[in-house]
Amino acid sequence: RALPPGVTYGVLRYLNEQVDLGGADPVIGFNYLGRVGRDGAASWDGWGLSPEGASKVAGAAAAIPMPLPHSVELNAATVDTHIGPRLQAEWTWAPSVFGAEQVERLNGLWFEALSGICAHVRQGGGGLSPSDIAPARLNQEQIDELCRLYPVDDILPLTPLQQGLLFHAVTTQGGDEVYAVQVSVTLSGPLDAHRLGAAVRRVVGRHPHLMARVSDQFAEPVQIIEADPTAPWHYLDLTGSDGTVDVLEQVAAVSSAERAAVGDLLGGTLFRAVLIRTYAERYRLVLTNHHFVLDGWSLPILLGEIFAAYQGQRLPASVPYRRYVNWLAGRDVDAARAAWGEVLSGIDAPTLVVSPDHVGTGRRGVERLHLSAQTTRALVDLARSSQTTLNTVLQAGFAQLLIGVTGRRDVVFGTTISTRPTELARSESMVGLLINTVPVRATAQMTTTIADLLSQLHSRYEGTLDHQHLALSEMHRLSGHDQLFDTLFVLENYPVDTATLSAEHDWEVTDFDVRESNHYPLTVQVIPGNELSLRVEFDSDVFDVTIIRRMLGWFQRVLAAMVADVSQRLSAIDVLDEAEHARLAELGRRSVLARPTDTTGSVPGLFAAQVARTPEAVALTFEGSSLSYRELDEASNRLAHLLVEAGAGPGRFVALLLPRSVEAIVAMLGVLKAGAAYVPIDPAVPVARVGFVLADAAPVAVITTAELADRLDGHDLPIIKVADAQSYSAAGLTMPGPNDVAYLIYTSGTTGT
Repeated sequence: RALPPGVTYGVLRYLNEQVDLGGADPVIGFNYLGRVGRDGAASWDGWGLSPEGASKVAGAAAAIPMPLPHSVELNAATVDTHIGPRLQAEWTWAPSVFGAEQVERLNGLWFEALSGICAHVRQGGGGLSPSDIAPARLNQEQIDELCRLYPVDDILPLTPLQQGLLFHAVTTQGGDEVYAVQVSVTLSGPLDAHRLGAAVRRVVGRHPHLMARVSDQFAEPVQIIEADPTAPWHYLDLTGSDGTVDVLEQVAAVSSAERAAVGDLLGGTLFRAVLIRTYAERYRLVLTNHHFVLDGWSLPILLGEIFAAYQGQRLPASVPYRRYVNWLAGRDVDAARAAWGEVLSGIDAPTLVVSPDHVGTGRRGVERLHLSAQTTRALVDLARSSQTTLNTVLQAGFAQLLIGVTGRRDVVFGTTISTRPTELARSESMVGLLINTVPVRATAQMTTTIADLLSQLHSRYEGTLDHQHLALSEMHRLSGHDQLFDTLFVLENYPVDTATLSAEHDWEVTDFDVRESNHYPLTVQVIPGNELSLRVEFDSDVFDVTIIRRMLGWFQRVLAAMVADVSQRLSAIDVLDEAEHARLAELGRRSVLARPTDTTGSVPGLFAAQVARTPEAVALTFEGSSLSYRELDEASNRLAHLLVEAGAGPGRFVALLLPRSVEAIVAMLGVLKAGAAYVPIDPAVPVARVGFVLADAAPVAVITTAELADRLDGHDLPIIKVADAQSYSAAGLTMPGPNDVAYLIYTSGTTGT
């Protein structure tokens, strides 16, 4: 099996005039003609070879008068007869080279070797070899070790997304339920629990990779497919409950236990099923799996097979998951790297809504938004008129939301796509994990219009359409960043038709629910329909529900602006509602913006005027804390005195290596009050990029935090922390001139500045 097809040798050997093998042809030739006869490869409906005729097949080639290609040659075939298959063999040799006794001796040794192989196999010998499990790369010793531990039927490498899931499991030390997917189906009517359990086991037997075991004990992690796997199946009857415990609470407890059971990727069972009888003729079928073995597109297929098997219907032949894995292994990785490298080139920093220092995953919160049928139709019409897809339109809206939230004009977010190849026969009916997470990049200048953004996203998608299989870790390497995004936007176009599932059954599906999550702090799922609905899952340790609701409002207004005028600039879209505008006015900012521009003042001068007007008004709010204009003025004055002492002044630069924080605002004001210009450096950029900016800008000092100070190792610059200025005077300094430089910013060239 490890050898390439024999015909390729013939093409290279005999059709290539420049071939030079340099040696003599082999002395021995061997041809196995396969299995022929009644049920063999040479049989056709209505007729077949007779045993007498079949027995002559092996010698047919030798009967043709032509020069011998080898000194001795063996032609063999397995022939079906009325007493079973028989091996027929015919030896041909050159009498000038070999005698009959020598060939007879050779024939005896060959049959002796065959008999030894048969005896070995009868005793349980044989088994998998490295060629059997390709493209997995294990040696024979490693395969044998796994076979001693498990009843191995096959060994597969991990797909790109499976590699990412394993990395997450290892870094969280297992037992993490975040990638546990749970489908809950309510069935109303008479139901045979035993038959349903048998149907589940039958379907799992058709797709044994659902019960895969993950092994990372070797250099290359693999998934082990066991022979005759049995899915854990449980039946729980709650109708006999004494009423002291609420039925729904019991269902919730069982469901939670099932999720915990599949949460351990390296040691748990990755697929489980339980049927809970809640009332006389009402049941809850709960299927739980780790995302490692099943994607959302497979759910309708899996459920359809289970219910068809329950009815005793004949199921079509299953498509082995190995076919998909083999297809992935045959992709052109270099071409994929080139395509994605072009898309990801020049990204200065990842797009993160959470600090890079944030670790762990908090309790998951969920908020929903339903778009009207009118808005949904308008979005579909926009996609059609722009010659793109509804998904691209929605992605453009989310990109604009990220641009507004992060303040960046070059943003990246993730999306999940199906990688079921059209060239792979029956891929649409495959069950398993056939998806990947890929980045979506959107860049905007001041003049970029909605139409420009739609065209940009569509073009980038088309350019990577044939390369969606590339691992996200590989894309990180191409971009030069350990991480590209921490938000996910997904269009889930795999709706489950409950009416179809209920057809031809005595019961009907009366409720259907899917519970799934991931480790990203913010995920937006779009569920298609006549009225689009959005499900936003978020990390409650990071986001307050009020912020999420506000963001959903912004997103809704972005979509409204898109369908209103596709030619308008992104920078002209106002996402704030009346209440938010009123809040700005309350904070005192609107009154400043509404006044005629003072071209003779500086930023510190304008700020000082606002301090004089509203000293106790809130100037800055961040993560539950706030500063008044007076407090912000005094803090920045103290820092300005410290900076002047360090050499800051007009024509000088001060670098800011700070995360988004109160300290960052104080630092910017402090630098401006010192008369210098600030140079912002994103903490997420590579160390090499930090070094380049510092070398090129030549700042007199760097303001940073204790946590980020080690990123400045090797640079001979004064390091200042905002807290260092506590002992300095809060008195004001001489105001800088309006024509003094305010800031110096380094971009990737995508912002137009």
